[in-house]
Amino acid sequence: MKLPRLSIGLKLFVAYFIISSLVVWFVITEVSIRTTKGIDQAAEEVMVDTSNLLAQMVSQYIFADKMNIPKVRLTVGNYLNRELDAKIYSVNKKSPNLHIYITDKNGLVIFDSKGLSEGMDYSEWPDVERTLRGEYGARTSSFDPNNFNPTSDQKALYVAAPIYSKGEVFGVLTVIKSIKDLKPYVLEQRNKIDTYAIYIFLLSLLIGAGVSYAITRSTNKLVRYTTLLSEGKNVVAPKIRQIEFAELSKAINKLRTDLEGREYVEEYINTMAHELRTPITGIKATAENLLMPMTDEQRKRFIENILDSNNRMDLLVNRLLELSRIERRDELKNVVSVDVKKLIEEVIKSPTRIGNITSKSIKLNYEIEREFNIKVEKLLAEQALGNILDNAIDFTKQNSIITIKVNESNTTVNIHILDQGPGMVEHERRQLFRRFFSSVRPHTGKRGNGLGLRFVKKIMKLHGGQISLKNRFMEDGAEAILKFPLNS
Repeated sequence: MKLPRLSIGLKLFVAYFIISSLVVWFVITEVSIRTTKGIDQAAEEVMVDTSNLLAQMVSQYIFADKMNIPKVRLTVGNYLNRELDAKIYSVNKKSPNLHIYITDKNGLVIFDSKGLSEGMDYSEWPDVERTLRGEYGARTSSFDPNNFNPTSDQKALYVAAPIYSKGEVFGVLTVIKSIKDLKPYVLEQRNKIDTYAIYIFLLSLLIGAGVSYAITRSTNKLVRYTTLLSEGKNVVAPKIRQIEFAELSKAINKLRTDLEGREYVEEYINTMAHELRTPITGIKATAENLLMPMTDEQRKRFIENILDSNNRMDLLVNRLLELSRIERRDELKNVVSVDVKKLIEEVIKSPTRIGNITSKSIKLNYEIEREFNIKVEKLLAEQALGNILDNAIDFTKQNSIITIKVNESNTTVNIHILDQGPGMVEHERRQLFRRFFSSVRPHTGKRGNGLGLRFVKKIMKLHGGQISLKNRFMEDGAEAILKFPLNS
């Protein structure tokens, strides 16, 4: 079975998770070891002071080179029997737990607070041996002298101090602290360290997840962008915050622009060659006919045909150039707020348009609910509205009415242009926005250049709006709707 491929963001998160886990594990382990050592060292430092204080104290019980053991036993016993109520952080200490033994200058135990080792020879134990030599004596050994293979909990710290009498070493006093007694403090610190480590680990995972999400989101944007480009769709380059991905997006967009530019030029050259072939052929044939003998009336008709073909080519070239310019744009320029009613009136005032309306005795009706303002690039808005109005005039029969309505929806200001022409055949309606597709004008039998509606669609797209075309309900004619964003 083929395993699913992981995204780069998920791979980074997994790697980050593994590294974070190892770092946290190392920190917990290392800090726990150092915490244990730190507590042992702190305890040893206190035991040094304690052993020296007790050694100085019991030196007061030496008389005639002998120590008053009963008195020492009474003093130490009173200490061990004291009731304590000390709360050290979360640990409650209820009683003393130091173990003390004293040896003479030969290393023989003369006192043991627990009575376990009196009379035994400790001269070879490091704490006693080193202290008698005038060195610092300490060791970590089994708490039970008979246990020769102790665990860590069965060990104890042994710290010794010399007992002086008349300026000479009389013996050694050793203070013993079981490791088990220090364990609650170690565990408390370890628990806190573990808790903090878990918090840090979770925080680092959250940060890692955020970084992974950002990278995945950026890569997904690029993937979607390149996929849509490969499907031939016109899409805008995504906005990405990460510098590297943003630069990559810009590079892809530049490459797309360069490639589209080449394809665009090729397509337009092919299209213009195809569309111009017919009028050029007609001009050639007409010009050849002019070389033949004919009446002045015939010659005039042929010349008018040449001029008409020339006008058609000129109109086609100009419209292609206009469409080319508008299709290469990605944003509006010189956006202003325009009153819709005034915009409509200025479009209608065009001399050519007024002439066409007058020649067909067309009446214009206005149905505008109130004053509407839209933010547009004024020239483009006039061209879009003019193209739609010209189509309505072309398809409307003599002595008919063109109605212009303006209303508002939740998100758009809508300009409706309704004519009384024959309407649209369904299979034609689906192709109206294709380049060079045109319907036959019912009253002249001629076709347009098939660029007007595509031009309008691009203008509306630049404005963030829409154009729609449909047949009127229960009446002859078509309805075109230009939808401009509300308060755009």
